[in-house]
Formats: sequence, structure tokens, C-alpha cells
Amino acid sequence: MKNNILAFIKAFFRGFGQIMLQCNNWTGILFIGAIIYDSPLMGFAGILANLVGMLTARLMNFEDEHIDNGLFGFNAALYGIAVVFYFQANIWVWIALVLGSALTTILMGFALKRKIPVFTFPFIIITWIALYVLSIPELALRTVPDHFVDIQEMDDFLIEGHAFGQVIFQGSLIAGLIFFIGVFISKPIGALYASAAVIISVYISHHGHESADMTNNGIFSFNAVLVGIALSGQRVRDGVYVLIAVIIATYFDHFMIHHGWTTLTFPFVVAMWVMEPVKRADQWLVNKFSPVDGTS
Repeated sequence: MKNNILAFIKAFFRGFGQIMLQCNNWTGILFIGAIIYDSPLMGFAGILANLVGMLTARLMNFEDEHIDNGLFGFNAALYGIAVVFYFQANIWVWIALVLGSALTTILMGFALKRKIPVFTFPFIIITWIALYVLSIPELALRTVPDHFVDIQEMDDFLIEGHAFGQVIFQGSLIAGLIFFIGVFISKPIGALYASAAVIISVYISHHGHESADMTNNGIFSFNAVLVGIALSGQRVRDGVYVLIAVIIATYFDHFMIHHGWTTLTFPFVVAMWVMEPVKRADQWLVNKFSPVDGTS
């Protein structure tokens, strides 16, 4: 019994850590703390959604290893936070949160069973549906939290902090820095690559004469953060992967925003989908032409 409770707690924390691709208990704890610091309501919504996701995974008899690694919590947690970010909380919003969290988990289970790399797509598709349904006037009122971004005078350091924060809908610099620390203690090279990715995305946005406020607030860079973490590694080619994927994600981000779409983390997912066959082809070439073990 004690072991089961401990495993449940670890899976819960990892569910938050997996938002930035980290299967690490301490990362999850830091993420939860940062969200609650920025918005207790978002913190509660994320916790509730994560729990619903884990419970749904158990009821659906999904693989224990995936549950323990938090793979059924992060899409649900992101979705729960998004719902109370976009709408004033009422009974319909809470119902949508519970139902949507369960649906993200079911979609993730389907993808994992078939080994489809969906990343945060379950969160994206269910959030898009919720944004449409809850926009019916009789159900909920749209809102933008007044803590969206806490500092208006920006330099590169502050943009870095806000870019990390925007991954989980947080606008304070403190939350963003805690998110960075959470990633760094789990995967230092991932945090550093993510920081470099932000610099690249900011340069692209400035060069393209995009909105200075949106650029400074990290709106065009949080997808780059996820790309940098996901593709980080020790090899030179990993840096090339990150560069290409950040360019794809940033320009696709600009395209979506200019057409009035809610981007969420879809530019990150698209960039990762584009890079998937590239990585596979690269690995095939390495395996085909690398020297056989024991030979020079």
C-alpha cells in the first residue's frame, strides 16, 4: 500500500515535469510551485486535471510504466490550466475541464499504444474544441488574466524568463525562471538549448518586424523552448536539428497568429513532426555507413 501511494505521488509530479519533457519528480514539484505562485486558480486546475488524467489512465488499463512516467498527466494538466486561463471559472468550465482531461488521456493512450509521436497534440485538439464550445455565450465568458506579463521593460534576460513561463501560460518572470531551473536540474543541456532557441526565435521575430510586445512577452518563443528541450543532445547534429526546428516553429507561429488562430503548442508539434523523418533518415545513414564495431 505504501509503495502504491509513493508511486502515485511520483507519477503525479512527473505529470507536471513532462510538460517540458522531464520525467523528474523535483522538476514537477517546482513547476507546480511556480504555477501556484503565479495563479492559485491555475495551480488548482492543473492539479485537478492531472489527477483526472491519471485516474482515467487507470480506468482504461493503460500501461503502468507510462502512467508512472507521467505520460498521462501532462496533456491533461496543460489543458486544465488553459481552460481557466481563457475562461472565467464556472460550473460549465469545471465540467469541461474534467471531461477534456479524460479525453486528452484517452487520445494519449491511443497514440502511445500505436507509437505515434503526438507530444502535446491531445492537449491542443481538446483545447481548441473547448475554446469553441465554451465560447457559446450561455456557457462561459472569455478572459485574459491581468497578471499575463508582469514586466513591460524588457531585455534579453527577461524575454528568456517569459518564454519559459508562457509554455504553461504563466506571465511572471519568477515563474519562468523557476521553470528554467526545473528543466536545468533534470537536463542541463536541454535548458541551455532551450535558452539558445529563444534567442533564435526572438531574432527571427525582430527580423520579420513582428509585434515587439508579443516578442518581448515570449509569445513567439515558448514553442522554441520546447523544441530546444526536445531535440537537445551532445552531438553537433543535435544543434542543427534545433536550429531547423526553431525556424520552422517560429515561422509557423507567426503564420498562425497572423491568421487569427490560437497557436498553443501546435508550432512545436509541427516542427517535431517535420523533424521526425529527418532524424530517422539521419539515423539510417549513420547505421549504414558507420564503421563496424572493432574496425577502423
